[in-house]
Amino acid sequence: MAILAPAIFVNHGGGPMPLLGDKSHTALTEFLRDEVNKYVNFKELKAIILVTAHWEEDVVTISSSKHHDLYFDYYGFPPESYKYKYSAPGDPELAQDIHKTLTDAGIESKLDPKRGWDHGVFVPMLLMNPGADIPIIQISVLTNQDANKHYKLGEALYKYRKSGIAIVGSGMSYHNMREFRSGEYDRKVVNEDFDNFLNNACTASNDERREKFSSWDKQSGAREAHPPRAAEHFMPLVVVAGAGGGAGGKRIFNWDYMGIFRLSGFVWKNE
Repeated sequence: MAILAPAIFVNHGGGPMPLLGDKSHTALTEFLRDEVNKYVNFKELKAIILVTAHWEEDVVTISSSKHHDLYFDYYGFPPESYKYKYSAPGDPELAQDIHKTLTDAGIESKLDPKRGWDHGVFVPMLLMNPGADIPIIQISVLTNQDANKHYKLGEALYKYRKSGIAIVGSGMSYHNMREFRSGEYDRKVVNEDFDNFLNNACTASNDERREKFSSWDKQSGAREAHPPRAAEHFMPLVVVAGAGGGAGGKRIFNWDYMGIFRLSGFVWKNE
């Protein structure tokens, strides 16, 4: 009998910095490398469906080759950050099955055998499962950034957890590039209200959770955390929340990046 695999949302940080040993990312690097395996038993997984913030498409797009090269979708970093390798296999049969599942759920999707795995995939995976021995299916988010459609996507993916396939969302619970770069702030957490909302939403049962995520952008601090048309890093969390099942999730990561931007990660392990 297959295990019920978890649904988990992780923050992947800035470009390759968690892999480069950047001091500002030490807590995140240590969490991905040393703590995630307390919530995900990689030895028991049959595959991983990974929803990445760094792939936006008009329809849900699914990686479908037996092998995908890495796509170094960042710039301005040291030469060694363009030499990483992550040789985990793809799974064309699973990709095709996901495509059918989404079609049956009324969700338009397509297969893509060519696009490489972006840093939303390989940065956290190199830390979480460096053995690269579990098949990965990379899935895009939608350019419309519609929370209800992303939650529905997660609900459609939920069934794979019952087959021992983990659902992983890779994004950032706070992602405002203008604020990251501005330096114009007091030394205090700027998104405490919105982070509290996220914790309340993610730990709620499914019906309440769905309702909260449907109105996420009306919450205090929501659009400061994820500006209009720039909420792509939030969408993987919405998908994973949708795949969480009936019971509430648990916050497993809560860290103040630079002492200012609070980042949270969540896991769902029950039905």
